Amino acid sequence: MRTFKRLLAGFFVVCVFVAAVAFAYYNETPVAIGMGDWRLPPQAISIWILGAFVSGGLLGLLLGLRLFEGFRKNNRTRKLSSQLAAARQEIERLRAGDSGDN
Repeated sequence: MRTFKRLLAGFFVVCVFVAAVAFAYYNETPVAIGMGDWRLPPQAISIWILGAFVSGGLLGLLLGLRLFEGFRKNNRTRKLSSQLAAARQEIERLRAGDSGDN
């Protein structure tokens, strides 16, 4: 079963590569991209589109693996800190109540 999964994954990668090459071959119209005064030299439209997909995928992976993990940890740390503070207040309240009873 593991061999079949690897074979299927390899086939998928080859198919994506072939599709990307075919897309690049048939979309060679040069396009210049600019934002305000900032302009990039004209490249084939397929280069821009494939570059956008690749950079978006990499950025998504980086953000998904690192940034959101940090947000979850920070949120958990704040929650546990508030619980610890509440527990300490409860201990102090109980100690103050016990010392008066004895």
